[in-house]
Amino acid sequence: MKIFLTVIIFSVVLFLYIHMHFHLNTSDDLEVYTIENVSKDRLEEICNLKQPVLFEYNNENLLETVNIGRMEELYGAFDVNFRNITKKDNESEVYLPILLNEVVKLFQNKLNNKIIIENNNEFLSETGLMKIFRYNDSFLRPPLVSICKYDFMSGSEESYTPLRYNINHRNYYLVTSGSIKLKLIPPSNGKYLQKENDYDIFEFGSPVDPWDIQDIYKPEFDKVKVLDLELRKGQIINIPPYWWYSIKYEKVSSICVFKYRTYMSTVSILPNLLMGLLQQQNIKREIANKISFE
Repeated sequence: MKIFLTVIIFSVVLFLYIHMHFHLNTSDDLEVYTIENVSKDRLEEICNLKQPVLFEYNNENLLETVNIGRMEELYGAFDVNFRNITKKDNESEVYLPILLNEVVKLFQNKLNNKIIIENNNEFLSETGLMKIFRYNDSFLRPPLVSICKYDFMSGSEESYTPLRYNINHRNYYLVTSGSIKLKLIPPSNGKYLQKENDYDIFEFGSPVDPWDIQDIYKPEFDKVKVLDLELRKGQIINIPPYWWYSIKYEKVSSICVFKYRTYMSTVSILPNLLMGLLQQQNIKREIANKISFE
């Protein structure tokens, strides 16, 4: 009986170790795989190499429906989440609600080049766009998926996202209108990027601006290997977990985001998930300035 239990325990531990090692392992080759007319099985095989993968994904339902021009016409009265990437105040909310038609007006002013919208799960649910994501992602969805996360991103001309990385098993970014520039940095270069974890919004980022590097970070950033890409409408890229990235909007553009976790990838990031849960219980953010009567 003891031998039987020992074999079972050993098998379970070995199973967990193999899967944990696979999900935490990374690849650091400075190259992007481009594929054409790929099958779903072949896509999974290539994505498992943990390298960025770029291909055409001309899904008409997504391209025609989930772009900022069409969405302004149909859903302009709904709130999206707005972020000013220059604001570094840890006491204030990172994301604030704003009407979609109002943010489009802000985008048209070229002086507002530090404004992006993202983290729009609630917007997708309220407008019914979430169903369009779910009906059109069967090709992207990995086997044994446990969690699917969808988002819509956009930004004013010349605006860009912070430098950061994801910890999900798959992270697809589909350009549905306009064009974007993308900077990719391999995981091993993270030691030069002054990594900062914000568990309140569950973001793993860096204070380094890869598009206009601050003087204080230049000596370390000179050691970093950077891969520059351009994506146009209809192109999609999978950014592997732990790869650093920053997206720059060449003009007012739209991006559909598909993020997936499998059961075992979720187990591999349990420490991060627990930290995020604890942080959300302990942090309070200000959404407006306080007035003192003293």
